[in-house]
Amino acid sequence: TESSITNTELALGNYQKGNMMRITYAWHSQRGYYPDDPHKANQDEQGVTTEFGGEKGDAFFAVYDGHGSLGHPAAAFAKKKLPHLIAKHLRQKRVKLYQNYLKAKGAPLRGSFNPVLWPKLGIPDYEIACRRGFVECNKAMHDDPNTNCILSGTTAVAVAFHMGRITVCNVGDSRAIIGHRVRVAPSIEEEKNEERSVGNTIPTVENGGKDGTVVAVALTKDQTPYRKDERERVKRAGAVVCSIDQLEGTEPMHEDWCGMDENAVDLSGDPPRVWENGKEYPGCAFTRSIGDSIADDCGVIAEPEMLTTELTANDEYMIIASDGVFEFLSNQYVVDMCVSSKDPLQACDKIMRASYAQWLKYENRTDDITCIVLFLNCENEVSGCNKAGTTEELIGKSVEADFKPLRKGNGERRTGESLSSTTEENAIVLQRSDESEASECA
Repeated sequence: TESSITNTELALGNYQKGNMMRITYAWHSQRGYYPDDPHKANQDEQGVTTEFGGEKGDAFFAVYDGHGSLGHPAAAFAKKKLPHLIAKHLRQKRVKLYQNYLKAKGAPLRGSFNPVLWPKLGIPDYEIACRRGFVECNKAMHDDPNTNCILSGTTAVAVAFHMGRITVCNVGDSRAIIGHRVRVAPSIEEEKNEERSVGNTIPTVENGGKDGTVVAVALTKDQTPYRKDERERVKRAGAVVCSIDQLEGTEPMHEDWCGMDENAVDLSGDPPRVWENGKEYPGCAFTRSIGDSIADDCGVIAEPEMLTTELTANDEYMIIASDGVFEFLSNQYVVDMCVSSKDPLQACDKIMRASYAQWLKYENRTDDITCIVLFLNCENEVSGCNKAGTTEELIGKSVEADFKPLRKGNGERRTGESLSSTTEENAIVLQRSDESEASECA
């Protein structure tokens, strides 16, 4: 088990722009319990980068969930490379904008590499830099001779704080969620009582304050074959999508896994997976990842889905976690544990213990479990007229079809997110055979 020793405080944003926020964060990473492989390494990684991209008020938080027999080095590779690659593209874009500004003025470019003078990036440019960083990290992992990612890789969920905004990038089925406080509007009787006590002046009630409930708001969607749009995308790339039982012929082919209604639960532990047509690999239970080079032809890509939004004073908690947390726990349950905690360190401990207990309730093993918890103190007050572009717009937008169903049954067939080492070796041999045949045909 690895975790923060203490809670860490950060001041983010820009004081001059009036978008300051203070956060307190902690993290926890628990190695999974595998009876058949008691010494298996924790394949999860987490990373926090302050002064991200050279900006004092910026930060980058990320969780990486490795999979496959070499998932640990894949996650470690992404943890080391991804923040640096995104920061590189951010700096390159900022200096280019500044140089274009100097050229337009007819000014010399001498001194243009001073970061203090560079303009801040808007949302489109910031997202482009993030996208390029993810794609480039994927290519670097494929090309790295020391990282065998044929059938291993990692998911990655990242939250970048910049200029009072957050840009959330997601590849895979880890999640980022916030706990958003929604003030309950006063009843008619309460309004009448208020009128009697203070005359005809009825105070305006905003979505904020400490007297409302805290609801879970998703910042990411799970990228798995459960999602119809992702399923259709990989099928267009030539993939076959089915569960292991369907692949082996013990269950008929269909696409009605768990029903996918609002009460959907997974009772079998045999999720739909991505397979190469006519092959018994790669068997990915996700549709996007970094690494997994053999899955490229099946449409498993490293391009992230992204969301940029402004946090408000009503956003009090943020959780960034691997799917080991959310396999059995709902977003709201995780947020509720944060609400009942005195600080992020205690919240991390509660989340880890609850996740671990649920795993052992339904299986004889547990997944690796990693989370970063942030307690937020944001100064951005909003009202009905200025909610655009903030998290207020996200309330109630998440639907169950955005997520894989909660597990409720035992997963005897589910031995992990990828194939066994024996099957992996067979797949590598088959891949090399296919490449040899293609070469001969050429």
